[in-house]
This record gives sequence, C-alpha cells and structure tokens, in this order.
Amino acid sequence: MKINFIESNREDTEKCPECRGKIILNSFEKICKDCGLVINNFFKESAFVFNDLKNKNTLSKQYVALGERTDFIGGLGSFIDYEKSKYLKDKNGKLLPPGEQKLFRRLKKNYAQFLRIKNHETEYRVFNILNKISLYLNLNKNIRNNAAYYYKKIIKTEEKVINNISLIAFCIFFAVRKEFHNAPITITEISNAFQNFGHRVNPRLILRDGIRYKCHLNDESTPHKSEDYLVRLIDDVIRHKYLKERLIKKGILWSESEFQNRLIRKCREILKDLPLRQRGGRNPFILTGAIIYLADKLLAKDYGQKTILTQKIISEATKIAEYSIRDHYVNLLKPFFIK
Repeated sequence: MKINFIESNREDTEKCPECRGKIILNSFEKICKDCGLVINNFFKESAFVFNDLKNKNTLSKQYVALGERTDFIGGLGSFIDYEKSKYLKDKNGKLLPPGEQKLFRRLKKNYAQFLRIKNHETEYRVFNILNKISLYLNLNKNIRNNAAYYYKKIIKTEEKVINNISLIAFCIFFAVRKEFHNAPITITEISNAFQNFGHRVNPRLILRDGIRYKCHLNDESTPHKSEDYLVRLIDDVIRHKYLKERLIKKGILWSESEFQNRLIRKCREILKDLPLRQRGGRNPFILTGAIIYLADKLLAKDYGQKTILTQKIISEATKIAEYSIRDHYVNLLKPFFIK
C-alpha cells in the first residue's frame, strides 16, 4: 500500500528575510530559491491512516507495508529477520519453537537474493550504482528517487537502451535540474563520480542519452542561471586552504564570514546589472567563477584595499579552468563594469 500525499499547487509569494528572494517549497521545507536559506519545515497532509495502536487484538495478524522503494529491486512479501540472523523471533520478541525455527530457516534460505532479483538483474545493479553515486555526491533522497523513477519510465517505453549506466547518469542529471534544494550539479561532476567507481561514463555519453531519451520525459525544467551556482561556488572559495593566509597578507581586517557575506552581496549586484541577454548564452557555471573574481576587484576598489582572490585560487576552489575565468572576465565583464 502506498502513501498518497496532497500536493499544494499554490505559488508562495513570501520573501526571504535574508535576501528578499522568492520562497519555494521543496523536500518538506520552505527555502529561499536564491540563497538557499531554510525558513522552516513544511508538513504535507497524508491520506494514509494507520490503525489504532491501542487495539491489541491478537486474532488479527495482518500487517501493512508502506509500499516498495522506487530505487530498490526486491521480491514480493517481506524479509525474514536480518540477513545473517541465526535465531528467529516472533512479533513479541520471543524465540520460536524448534519446529518453527527449522521451517522459517528453510523458507529464508530458499528465498535467497537471486530469487528476489530474478529477471531484474540489470535494474538491481543500476540502482546499487545510483545509491553509491547519491552518497558520493551528497544528493538528497528526492533526487535519488526521481532519478530511479525516470530510469524506470524510460526503460518501460524504450525498446532498446544503448547503455544502462550512462542512462542512469543522465537520469541523475535530469533529476538534479528539477531540484533546487541542493546547489546544481554539473554533467562533468556526475561523470567524474561514475569514473571514480570504475564506470566509463563521460559527459558526451550523458548528453547523447539526453538527446535520445528526453522525449520520454516531461521536460518542464528551466535552464540554470549563474544565480543558482553563486552560494555554492563562493562557499568553495571561502574554504580554500590559502584564503586565510591571503587575508592576513593583504592586511584585510575582515573575517572569512564577513568576506563571504560581502562577496555574495557584491555578486548579486553584478548579476542584477548583467541581464540574461548581455550574458550571451555563456556557461552559467563558468560565468559565476568570473563574477566572483570581478566582485573581489570591485570590493577592493570600494574599500580602498588590495584584492584578495586570484584566478588561480578561484580555479582551484571551483574546478574551473583559469583561462575560462580570464576569458569571461576580459571579454564580457571588464568592458561592462571596469571603466
């Protein structure tokens, strides 16, 4: 039996107390779409009702499961105790009689793992990989479950799949694009995660599967903007191992948190003055790195002090190539903001 949730379709018009950004509902929480601040928890109504626990009638021995997991392949029924347990107990925690111990041990042995995943070996392997990648990239459960749902939907409608591993990689990327709880994950980061686990997945294969299989999914997601990557990349820069040393060397009296807050505010001012048309369809992830570099220069000019960040520090912290940061800064940002 599955739990049905009543979704709220109304648009939330509240404003974030920190940056005055738009508040959205995500993962049972109210969060700011711009800065990611969690305002408070949001509890949805459930149409599933449990029986009264005070009823201790022992005649009724029917139990209800909450439904199958989206990202897991298993057989019908429930598991018998733990995997390596030797002594089986009843619902009250008492050991079963020797005759019943023998019976249920035999049933447990016959209901082995290969029987539970029979005819679903590929999906079982793919979902194991999905769980590993989700933990490695620190993705929330919504992204993991949505990726599994998209994979099952494509498998159901597509007659032949070229590569199941690259397909689940595309499903992770597609699920990430629809999720605003965590900062967006790039295709390169997803492919690197798969390669760390020994799977030959590269960005080209993920894009190939996206072009081939996206027709099976309802794509209503909007392209990411630099605003979506801002908080994440600035946090990476602030955690760089040489940043504290640079603050002392340049004679800056700000703490790391103060510098972070000023940098975020200045970057938001730059993005506000840089319309989408002026950005010229550039990669928003790389553009964010160049904007952080520009924001540091503008802060130094406003407060009459030396610049703190270098292109090398930003490149090492954000994994963006130095030449890409330099190209975006020189050709797009410098003519527009530095006069």
